Amino acid sequence: MKNVLYICIGALLAALAFSSCNDGIDIRQDYDFSLSSWYLQKQIATGETVEIRFYLDREGDYEKAEYEIGYIQMEGKGEVSDSEGIKLVNREVRPLTEVPGLDTENPVKQVFTLFYRSTSARRSELKFFVRDNFGREREMTVTFDLESTTAKE
Repeated sequence: MKNVLYICIGALLAALAFSSCNDGIDIRQDYDFSLSSWYLQKQIATGETVEIRFYLDREGDYEKAEYEIGYIQMEGKGEVSDSEGIKLVNREVRPLTEVPGLDTENPVKQVFTLFYRSTSARRSELKFFVRDNFGREREMTVTFDLESTTAKE
């Protein structure tokens, strides 16, 4: 009787083990990602430079994934540069790996810093975007109101 019980339990375990096997290998290359930033000030004066620290959070790590960054100046006028003072060109993209100071220690959370300097006496609005080599694109809008002179007094 014990032998029959052991055979039944063994057959049940074998059936469960073999029925859950899947010969298909699931290999993902195009992981989703998001673009966010650290706290940003709300107001900027003409000629003032502000730091914008970005976080690129990826759902997974695929070593052949490549990212590009760009921006569009929607309102106002200004300049975007990296930590070495190299200016990014409005409406053009640049490989993210070329941004100095790109922190790649954590492969799924990359941190980098850009700087914006306002050159106009009006509100500034910029749309930053990051795209990967799989066609995904994420945007982040940054707005700086003009700092009034009465607020300084």
